[in-house]
Amino acid sequence: MHKQLRIQRRWGLMLLNKATAIVSRLKGYAVFGKVQPSISALPRVKGKVYVNKYGELKVGKRLKVIGRPWGTQLTVVKGAKLTIGDDVLINAGVGIAANQEVYIGNNVKIGPRTSIFDSVYHAVEPADEGKDLRKKITIHDNAWIGTGALILPGVTIGKNAVVAAGSTVTRDVPANTLVAGTPAKPIRELSIHDGWIRK
Repeated sequence: MHKQLRIQRRWGLMLLNKATAIVSRLKGYAVFGKVQPSISALPRVKGKVYVNKYGELKVGKRLKVIGRPWGTQLTVVKGAKLTIGDDVLINAGVGIAANQEVYIGNNVKIGPRTSIFDSVYHAVEPADEGKDLRKKITIHDNAWIGTGALILPGVTIGKNAVVAAGSTVTRDVPANTLVAGTPAKPIRELSIHDGWIRK
């Protein structure tokens, strides 16, 4: 009798997990539209995710976006481009605004409450009036952006790089490098072999 109850519970949990996965993919379909040809490759969305798409938004396979306990917002203004690669994780409270172009490679992990903006939006001084305040941001494959990081316009983050929590990235980050601080500075070089994917 106890064995039968354990089997029923196990099946019940398996069905619940399957149902949860299907619901998150259906929500991904509702938020992003049919961006992938198969259900298994659709974005998975949990919680509140706001997508303001006026420009071009390209989403890779198996994107995972978490919008709880804080909502996550992706904005692409008219004429701008936001490209997100395969197997990317965007955590809760993240804000990404593409005013010109933001490119996020494959297997990138973005920690909670991170901000990625490719524009400073307002002139700092009169000499800035009339200048283009937008600059492309590129985040290469397998990079990890820690909790509460701020990625500013014109920055390139190299392959396998790690941006520590709370850092403000104002300059390019070389591949296989850990940076930290405000402004972010290299702390050490990382020893990462080819083909290794961050989990």
